Amino acid sequence: MKRHNKARKATELLAVIILASAILGACAENVQKQKIPAATYMGGKASITGICRELDAAGASHVDLFQEWVVDFADSAGKNAKLEDAWSDPAKMKADIVKCMDGWEQNHDYSDADCRMTAFLLLDGMLCSESTESNYTGTYLMFDTEAIDNVDRYEIIKKNRDMFTTLYGEKRVTEGNSPETVFSDSWKYHGFQINSDRISLLSIVIYDPYSEVVFVGHTGILIKYSDYYLFVEKIAFEQPYQATKVHTVDELLNIMSLRAEYFGEEGEAGPFVYNNGEYIGTLKKNIDMAEKIPYNRSK
Repeated sequence: MKRHNKARKATELLAVIILASAILGACAENVQKQKIPAATYMGGKASITGICRELDAAGASHVDLFQEWVVDFADSAGKNAKLEDAWSDPAKMKADIVKCMDGWEQNHDYSDADCRMTAFLLLDGMLCSESTESNYTGTYLMFDTEAIDNVDRYEIIKKNRDMFTTLYGEKRVTEGNSPETVFSDSWKYHGFQINSDRISLLSIVIYDPYSEVVFVGHTGILIKYSDYYLFVEKIAFEQPYQATKVHTVDELLNIMSLRAEYFGEEGEAGPFVYNNGEYIGTLKKNIDMAEKIPYNRSK
């Protein structure tokens, strides 16, 4: 009888081991089959938790506060716009911006964050400079500074307001200088650097030929892995957060080229792309991802 019970227990144990192995194998297979490029608006718990776990592991700052911001957006603007808690083909993603705005404004009486504020939060403590410009009087960051100065949730950014406006504010293109060199020159002049071997700041800089200035029109943080990159951004005020996984930076910039709002009139210079202040190329309007139109990489 005892021998029979031992055999039965051994059989049950073997079955448990086989089942566990099958589950682990299936999980591993699903990870391997995850398509890249892929993107998510972080519309729910699963995607938000996963991205925040990756941010934390890479050493990003204030991930807990970032998570509060994303959850708040998902539960208000995101829910109203029915943003999915899933990964999708980034070329086919399109959020209902009007419903996002309506959903946010129904639940808040203060400004939402934008791309610059979000990246600055996640880089707090890693991003440093040797000098800053005080008393920003420009107009291109007026909505950013209004939010930073008047909303308590942005207190961390307010503590480094001068660094924020020095980094992102408009820079004049002086006679004899090319527009694409101005942002890099400012980065070097003020001694900006990011103390991380995995995280960098990707910036899209717009040239305004009428005012003869350049300014950071969009930005986000780029995290490097052994076989892919993760780009985390807030698309704009009252627009979704987005995380995108790509094989290469070129692939990411092809995706960014789908956004018409970064482009001026035909023939105008830019938009210019920088990684930690280093000019890496100029976006070219990409109407169809299938065509794989590359951006102009600098030599």
